[in-house]
Amino acid sequence: MMQVFTETKWDGPQVKIQAKKVLNVSMFELGLIVEGHAKVLSPKKTGRLAASITTQAQGQGTKPESASKYGTGSTETISIINKPNSKNQVLVGTNVEYAPFMEFGTIFTDAQPFLRPALDLAKGKKLTVVEKNGKKYLKNYLISKAEYDARVTEYRSNK
Repeated sequence: MMQVFTETKWDGPQVKIQAKKVLNVSMFELGLIVEGHAKVLSPKKTGRLAASITTQAQGQGTKPESASKYGTGSTETISIINKPNSKNQVLVGTNVEYAPFMEFGTIFTDAQPFLRPALDLAKGKKLTVVEKNGKKYLKNYLISKAEYDARVTEYRSNK
């Protein structure tokens, strides 16, 4: 019978900290993707609605843009949406009072959804974003597939 000794260093607390960074950064990046899609999809009669769409997290957020970028260029000041109460939330939206009527329609006008379709478009990108950030923040704890395969082969041959 052969004995195998391995030296293992437990970095559990540090890995948890890094994993939380991956989560927070990835959530904010996904919020930015939703924001970008929503700005493209929103109706642009004056550009005010598209310019007002922002992404907010506890420690960071985007600011409204100039409406002239998207339409006729209203000079009205646009406020940002509130920041979330929890660290594990990212909010994407607008404070423009007519936005819900555009998103869902009324008895007089058809809906012109922009936020829900933007979220649907971003859903397909979540694994890519999380994988990219995981590789960035957890690189010291990851091994290559070749190294993994070598370890498995060595382990099986020592059984």
